[in-house]
Amino acid sequence: MPGQSAAFESAALTAPLQLTGSPSVKVRVHGSGEVTLFAKLFDVPDSFQPPALPAGLVAPFRVTIPEGAGSAEATVTLPAVDHRFETGHRLRLVVSTTDMAYATPAEPASYRIGLAAPALSVPTVSSLAAPPSGIAWWVWAMPLAAIAVAAVVLATGRTGARRAAGPPAAERVPAADDAPPLEISGLTKAYRNGELAVDGLSFRVEEGQVLGLLGPNGAGKTTTMRMMMGLIRPDGGGVRIFGEPVTPGAPVLSRLGSFVEGPGFLPHLSGRDNLELYWAATGRPAADARFDEALEIAGLGKALERAVRTYSQGMRQRLAIAQAMLGLPDLLVLDEPTNGLDPPQIREMREVLKRYARDGRTVIVSSHLLAEVEQTCSHVVVMHRGKLVTTGPVSVLLSTATATNGHGPRLEDVFLDLIGDKA
Repeated sequence: MPGQSAAFESAALTAPLQLTGSPSVKVRVHGSGEVTLFAKLFDVPDSFQPPALPAGLVAPFRVTIPEGAGSAEATVTLPAVDHRFETGHRLRLVVSTTDMAYATPAEPASYRIGLAAPALSVPTVSSLAAPPSGIAWWVWAMPLAAIAVAAVVLATGRTGARRAAGPPAAERVPAADDAPPLEISGLTKAYRNGELAVDGLSFRVEEGQVLGLLGPNGAGKTTTMRMMMGLIRPDGGGVRIFGEPVTPGAPVLSRLGSFVEGPGFLPHLSGRDNLELYWAATGRPAADARFDEALEIAGLGKALERAVRTYSQGMRQRLAIAQAMLGLPDLLVLDEPTNGLDPPQIREMREVLKRYARDGRTVIVSSHLLAEVEQTCSHVVVMHRGKLVTTGPVSVLLSTATATNGHGPRLEDVFLDLIGDKA
């Protein structure tokens, strides 16, 4: 802003300049007391293009002017960057009293800034500009070595082919895609005091199912979900997703979308920016994210462009579910997805999850709303104190329920029959 900064610009470069490291400059500040300033080094292409701030980095610095001196000299070390200034570009040093990223003193003050020395020290790496040394010897040797290796492969290929064929098809282990979306075997996890949070849990989830994970508080549902995602290591047993064992950072986890223990977003960014940054962190192409489908699920409308800190609990919940569905993963794991949603949103979420599974994917939800689980889930797993109580299709469990209060059998009745006495 005018009056808030001082700028010093070089002549146009006559040759490219590769800046690698932290440039420095000496400045003289005229004023009194302790002065807080901010230095930036811009790349100025020409009058038709805006200046660029390499890596967006700023160097805050503080100068103490002795009483009665009127000015003081300081050496400012700018942030380390690796940037190439092209021929014809200019370097612009800007020293300002304000910066959006930092808190600044509230008291009014006035300063004058000048260069104590006219030079800006620009570190470079000489090896980056080293002249070519000709073609290395290994460039010629590698083709010859490749020809020799190819001859050996051709000579032994027939024997190797027989070995590689392996056992007959009937004896082969099924491919990962033939395995169930989720298989848990003997899963065990203990607290530090030795009490078991999950105790020998085993169950299997098939493709196309919407599975409800049920149990009272402390049943071990969330701990189980965290082990499904490789967030914590089990003490015993294991989890397999599409036949692959789950470990922290396992590649197969890219086929799983999850939302466990509440949403977490950068509050100062918009809902859309949060989703885009989350997907960018996966390193996968933006085209694979299926943003349109996820944003339709969120149903946030214009609120998607607002900062997340302005969202209600229900809006955060819907954004978190949309985030879990980015890329339309084959296995979706949601912990209490209807928390904070109003009745119409719950009804809509119910249809979204059922439709998601009908398209050939698998959904696992944990919920305390038994009526919703009954209307949403095709199968359930009931846990109590870390152990499996029962598992199976909802329709089969309802057929065994004891009706209460004059109503027909409900999942709530099944739940009370199974754990009521134990609880």
